[in-house]
Amino acid sequence: MGKMSDKHIEMQEEPIVKIEHWEDRIRRVWESILKLGIKPNFSNPDTYVENTFLSEIWHMSTQAFDMPREVQVVVDSKDRLHISVGTPGFVWFQEMPVGMSLPIRCWIHTHPFGRAYFSGTDWSTIKTWKPVMETAIVLGDNQYWAYHLESEVVKTVQFAKLSPPEGGEEE
Repeated sequence: MGKMSDKHIEMQEEPIVKIEHWEDRIRRVWESILKLGIKPNFSNPDTYVENTFLSEIWHMSTQAFDMPREVQVVVDSKDRLHISVGTPGFVWFQEMPVGMSLPIRCWIHTHPFGRAYFSGTDWSTIKTWKPVMETAIVLGDNQYWAYHLESEVVKTVQFAKLSPPEGGEEE
């Protein structure tokens, strides 16, 4: 949601879409959560939200375009989604989303080539929007950070494959 620098304007290129209606796929997952009566706690996402909504955002970020690209999803106070795609390293809204209701429940964005962390640009965005934003989530490869702005507490999650030791014997 940050401002574009000249560097990012130069990098701007229209994405080639490989998965048509990629935004609708994210919206359908979100609507299924709401239909179940779930009001997600974004500062402490449960397994269902992780495995459906956040996973679909990550999947679209890494698979829906010609190359992995940052995707952002803003959940407003009326549980409406505002979605955009950027370059492999930066995402923005070209114009302020129409009809977005404040406060922002959650700003979610991806780092499709790396780990979950808040970059300098992310911190600038958080600082700017802090008065009207409750949580921020950054998705990395098999990991995420969910940051509650008021309490300054972050939930960090990392998924990994765990294999038993060779031989399967207890030590």
